[in-house]
Amino acid sequence: MIKALIIDDDYISRILLSEILKRSFGNIELLGEADCVEEGLMLINRTNPDVVFLDISMPDGTGFDMLDKLDTIDFKIIFVTAYSEYAIKAFKYSAFDYLVKPIDTEELKKAISRIPKIHKVDNKIAVNALKANLLSNGDTGSRTIALPDQNGFAIIDVDKIIRCEGMRNYTRIIFKEEEEKIVSRTLLEFENLLTPLGFVRIHRSHLVNLVNVVRYIKAQGGMVELRSGELLKVSPKHKEDLLNKLLHNKL
Repeated sequence: MIKALIIDDDYISRILLSEILKRSFGNIELLGEADCVEEGLMLINRTNPDVVFLDISMPDGTGFDMLDKLDTIDFKIIFVTAYSEYAIKAFKYSAFDYLVKPIDTEELKKAISRIPKIHKVDNKIAVNALKANLLSNGDTGSRTIALPDQNGFAIIDVDKIIRCEGMRNYTRIIFKEEEEKIVSRTLLEFENLLTPLGFVRIHRSHLVNLVNVVRYIKAQGGMVELRSGELLKVSPKHKEDLLNKLLHNKL
């Protein structure tokens, strides 16, 4: 069983989420609910949950105020939020799951499906990255993302990424000077995340950082040469978008 808490000052939201969990998820044991920072803190310390469904804005502070008071954050956090689209990007950059109010059952299922293998790791670094990204007000100048790994999260400078390569449900991240990483996210997820930060999809298997493209080659239907010396195929589907972005960057 997965031990869960709901911390949200909105009574209706708590009731709705609680009912959905009890009705549709036999593997979730709801240990309790809280409607403010102080009660939430006491509940976490008393119950040692596996996952916390956490609102951000509460009467006596924010969800972050509560997390800051914990020595470690060794549970999974699923943010329940009414935040706007810019804030949703911040959650994605920081590798956190989130549910937008009113809660959609299918989105809840997706978030819960990622819980089963609970890793007791300290999420403080990822929480700090999320706070920084929220403070950016959705500014695409935010240049870090959090990548999940076996020990928790690695905070990555986006400018150090050369390209991303899709491997079905995984993505291979290739860096300039660091060892590559294999992440259990699809290439489409990284495309949605990184396109505002200067990346472009050139093929069903390749997403590249435009600053690393040094040449477009017409041969073989279209290819790009990267600073690393690699040559990558450009698919007809993505050629026009790539050329438009390369020409725009040259202006």
